[in-house]
Amino acid sequence: MFGLGELGQTLKEKREEKGLSLDDIQEMTKIQKRYLVAIEAGEYAQLPGNFYTRAFIKNYAEVLGLDPKEIFALHRAELPQLETEHENDVTPTRVRRRSREVVPKNAKFTGVLSKVLIVLAIVVILIGVWFIAQKLIARGGDKPTDTDQGIVLKNGQNIGNGKVKTDPKAEDDNQSPPSQSNDEDKPSDDDKKTTEQSLKLDRSEGQTSHYTLSGTDRFDLNIDAKDGGASWITVAKGGPSGQRLYYSFVSKGVNNRQDESFHQDLSDQGTIYIKVGSVSSTVITINGQPFEFPDNGTVQQIYIDFHKEA
Repeated sequence: MFGLGELGQTLKEKREEKGLSLDDIQEMTKIQKRYLVAIEAGEYAQLPGNFYTRAFIKNYAEVLGLDPKEIFALHRAELPQLETEHENDVTPTRVRRRSREVVPKNAKFTGVLSKVLIVLAIVVILIGVWFIAQKLIARGGDKPTDTDQGIVLKNGQNIGNGKVKTDPKAEDDNQSPPSQSNDEDKPSDDDKKTTEQSLKLDRSEGQTSHYTLSGTDRFDLNIDAKDGGASWITVAKGGPSGQRLYYSFVSKGVNNRQDESFHQDLSDQGTIYIKVGSVSSTVITINGQPFEFPDNGTVQQIYIDFHKEA
């Protein structure tokens, strides 16, 4: 829990606890460093208005893995409140009166006439389509088909007295060759595993989503940062209180820091918990397939229940 009147101090202590500088936070949130300094010092008058003040604090808290709702609730007295803007409620009676005067007297008649013309045009088009369809049907009915005659005549074949002389060789040629099975067309076991793999979203509530991974015997998890981005990542067994497999940043090309990423084979695990501090800066792949976040929220918690294929 956080003490009242210490919002800036709370954010600063959490930032230092994670080993982040103000330059790191500026890079992750795109908030100017001077505004971050003002937030930590509680000098909200240095920020561009109450709306942006609350928005900056929300973004700052999310990057640090804090709940903005809890922050706003505990520091309500300290935070600047949004002012409700009232619009001028003057009733435009004169404008309405003038608009009625501008409408011509025959406007109603013109509107009705336009609708009648549109209906007539549609009727004419439908009649034309019907006539064309009838002609096509008639032509199709008059054309003889080979199936109706039961035979196919070749050039130079003599009908004689109406009996058709069939060619045994032609009959053999017309017969389709027996189908041959091709083992190459059969999918391999690896192909079957690839096509059968399924990552299904079971339910999603706020920042928390539950998935089921099935149809595969492999659970290979890889978490990277996008170019120029960084994100705080937690990976644990079962849930947030389970054994931690990773609890640090992933980053790529940030302030000449060494790039960090997470990769582990979790095929022997059941349920894996993942918390992402900055979705817009994070890339997750499962068994080589890109993972799509359920929404664009900055902080998200993901549970993956792995049903290993026997």
